[in-house]
Amino acid sequence: MHPEAAVLMFIFLIHRGRKKGMKNISKPHLVDLLRIFDQKRWIHPRIRYASVRSKGELLEDLQRHFKTLKVKDRINFVPRSQGNLPSIEYDLKKRIFYLDGIQQDFPRESRKKPVFQIIRGPIILKFDEW
Repeated sequence: MHPEAAVLMFIFLIHRGRKKGMKNISKPHLVDLLRIFDQKRWIHPRIRYASVRSKGELLEDLQRHFKTLKVKDRINFVPRSQGNLPSIEYDLKKRIFYLDGIQQDFPRESRKKPVFQIIRGPIILKFDEW
């Protein structure tokens, strides 16, 4: 096989796997991922994930921010511009997201109530010198 043909075949397989792979992620799992992005402020501008948006619209928005590579049963999300994100993977068989190789429970974590505390009394704010 000619080297040019091998390169074209590789690009074709990656492109084909990207479209199919992302469509295999359920809409609730995509919404959970977008909630985590929103909570941690990882993506700017943020992706709206209201229930009235279709799965196709969510996938289009994700494809603006990420390239995806399907390797066996895992989909790797590669950021297009923001390099400060952890590595994000989705296992199609187990239906679980991984951040930096660590299994995540996004459905539970994304729906968790935010923790905050109100402190009554005087508060001192200190600023470093400019």
